[in-house]
Amino acid sequence: MDLHAALRLHGRDAASFQALEPGIAVFRAEEGLVAYADTRGAWVAVGSPLAAPEAIGALAARFAGAARDAGRRAVFFACDDASVFPDTHPRVVIGEQPWWRAGDWPAVVAQNRSLREQLRRARKKGVTVRAVAASELRPGSPMRARIDALANAWLGSRPMQPMGFLLTLAMFEAPDDHRYYAAERDGALVAFASLVPIHGRGGWLVEDVVRDRAAPNGTTELVFDHAMRESPDDALVTWGLAPLAGAPWPMRAIGKLLRGLYDFRGLRAFKARLHPREWQKVWMVIPPGGSRALAVIDSLRAFAGGSLVRFGVSTLVKRPLLLPWVLTLLLVPWTAALVAMMSIRRAAPLLGFPRVELVGWAAFDALFAVALLRAFRRPRFSAYALLGAAAAIDAAVSCFHLAHAGLGANAASALARTASAVAPALAALGLFRCARAAWAAVSR
Repeated sequence: MDLHAALRLHGRDAASFQALEPGIAVFRAEEGLVAYADTRGAWVAVGSPLAAPEAIGALAARFAGAARDAGRRAVFFACDDASVFPDTHPRVVIGEQPWWRAGDWPAVVAQNRSLREQLRRARKKGVTVRAVAASELRPGSPMRARIDALANAWLGSRPMQPMGFLLTLAMFEAPDDHRYYAAERDGALVAFASLVPIHGRGGWLVEDVVRDRAAPNGTTELVFDHAMRESPDDALVTWGLAPLAGAPWPMRAIGKLLRGLYDFRGLRAFKARLHPREWQKVWMVIPPGGSRALAVIDSLRAFAGGSLVRFGVSTLVKRPLLLPWVLTLLLVPWTAALVAMMSIRRAAPLLGFPRVELVGWAAFDALFAVALLRAFRRPRFSAYALLGAAAAIDAAVSCFHLAHAGLGANAASALARTASAVAPALAALGLFRCARAAWAAVSR
């Protein structure tokens, strides 16, 4: 049995159809199939094994054994129903996903004024939505070229490098199984969405939505409205996982730390504004004896394409708007350490500044960190230009101080004073690069 046929028979999870995306391997056994990503440390499965319910436990055991023989750990990620696994398998909530029934949608719109207003705004601005046939999307076709350009611009505007695994932007795998919708305004494509089937539930997943930065408010909601009204009344529709919603607190804490890169809370809030009929927990399931912490890391590595370090470095190099978030993270412990050293009267001799000036420096760093965070959440040329100028002034003052006060009496003092001059200079260069990127994004 091939993967496509297995999905039609046993694809129960909302994410199951995404097993057809690039970079996914297939493990085959007599019970069925498991689609997975190999991170070189683990085999991270796309949802539950594709098998009859009574065979899932045996197939999961075979998959875990094969992974172990290959020197890998095994993880089953994005499982809608963890109860299909034996009780011996540890499980962790990784988020929640919303569900709508298409037949209920007209009533949902009628009962929610804010939703109707969003739809009205988009229509008033001239946005129209139409279904797009798969035949229009062959490589080289005008429509495909427009979609590719929109998708590339959308990916380029994200704070992070494009992620893999279930977040790969792959809208044209098995196109005849998709439903496609285009939002247009004055002849220009401003949004595009693809829906993929969830065969085991007679439902649909809103798999990918790409949107132009200049698309009017309400455009995404209008696309969803059109798709819902074209679905059979008994069809179930989900917008997929809202990561970390309802997850254990350590995972939610990580989510808050990474909020500047991926707005987990904002994503769930957007989906909630569409008033789903229910939220369903989504699970990560681990073979017996496996570590929950390692399973989380293995799953993150799958999204990062195998290496978290390589992904982080690539994001930092190619996505200049990431820099304010990194600087904010570094400024927080630095400011805290500066305050702690002042409290025990060690900062003045170490850095060579009088105490009153150190108090002002600590206050400046705290305000600078807040401004960086605000700028990252709302990237603007003016904000980054001002922050870059402030960092340049800080660097100039620190260099002037270093020239007059010297490196100090020991290696620790020399390191601290040099870092206090070099760090703001590098920050200024990076922030001016951010300003240039923000200006280019607005000018496109």
